[in-house]
Amino acid sequence: MTTHILRAGRMWDGESEQLRNDVEITVEGTSIVDVRDIDPSAPTTRVPEGTTVHDLGDAVVMPGLVDAHLHLRGMDDGIPAARDWSPFYRILYAAQDLKKLLDAGVTSARCMGSPLSPHLAKSVSDGITEGPRLLAAGEYICQRGGTWDLVHQTLDEVNRYGIFADGVDECRRRVRERIRSGSGVIKIGASSGHACHTEVHTWGDDPSDVRRNYSAEEISVMTEEAHRAGLKVSAHAIGDEAIRHAIDHGVDIIEHGHGATPQTLDAIAEREVVVVPTLTLPYVRAVSGHEHGLPQHKIDTWRMHHELQMASVGEMKRRGIRVGAGSDLIGPPTTPMGINATEFKLLYQAGLSAYETLRASTNIGSELMGLSHSIGRISPGYLADVIAVPGSPFENLDVLRTPDFVMKDGVVHKQ
Repeated sequence: MTTHILRAGRMWDGESEQLRNDVEITVEGTSIVDVRDIDPSAPTTRVPEGTTVHDLGDAVVMPGLVDAHLHLRGMDDGIPAARDWSPFYRILYAAQDLKKLLDAGVTSARCMGSPLSPHLAKSVSDGITEGPRLLAAGEYICQRGGTWDLVHQTLDEVNRYGIFADGVDECRRRVRERIRSGSGVIKIGASSGHACHTEVHTWGDDPSDVRRNYSAEEISVMTEEAHRAGLKVSAHAIGDEAIRHAIDHGVDIIEHGHGATPQTLDAIAEREVVVVPTLTLPYVRAVSGHEHGLPQHKIDTWRMHHELQMASVGEMKRRGIRVGAGSDLIGPPTTPMGINATEFKLLYQAGLSAYETLRASTNIGSELMGLSHSIGRISPGYLADVIAVPGSPFENLDVLRTPDFVMKDGVVHKQ
């Protein structure tokens, strides 16, 4: 069994509201076995033979980051032919994105829509591919004409993706298919733009004018099937009607979640539903869309969503709603993997404190992963997911962009 000792001038353990000075963390195999204070002026104690010591100086060590919403599609939207790439090539392409995530300090992630994701999750779990542990949703589930329907294409063209579920029986079957394929969470589309919304149909060309997808019976049967298998259900939901409808019929987690009324926000808080706002994708597309050839009207749509999202996060904080950190990165050119820390800065700008933002990216993320007793803290018995950053994240969240050291499951991936 490999043993590591990490020595650092400061540590955030994932729980406290302040840093702890001069610590030594002992890692055996995949787990943390000891965390103790040290006297940096005292003589160094003898290290057992075969132990690797990492002196991280004045860096701040903290739990590995969790990105609770991204998409490993293995594609580059800047390449017109990318949609025709074979799944074998896309898997290889996605593998490099996994490495970028680790380099960015992301040691766990929820892939919330990609047919590749169950295979990538197993590959990482089996030690074949280097990357963060993944909770994979597999392919999306939506109604015809709904969230992820490419309405500018023919129905026959989109049918081949296997995303459609209409009616109770087909909804039940799709969930069972996802479970069979290895999905660890079910992702459904509870809102979309109207049929005439072709700029950003998935989110709606106007965030104040989106439509609810799915009947009560359809959502209920999908949550019933998922819960029977021990899986949670996440719903893409924008706008009050869609959000309230989703939580009223058993959905566990709301993705995006902007546009809810105060009454619906109160219901979310009362039922302890977690919301993952996903601020990064709309923000990046709004501020740098011109650089990547996005037309102005599409940039305007993303800006409207971003502004409403930022206001919504502030309302969520006021009601004590738990917020998870998820970037919604989907790949180049506008949202490449590795810029995940943008989400943390945006959550802070939207009104969360630095402490709340850090919790969103660790503890709440661990809960969303279903691993709240295994990751998200630096404590004996937890998995050795540890990163080191060059300054205090309580003073400047930008330090999360450039981790100097990344360990996952007791294996050093970057130093």
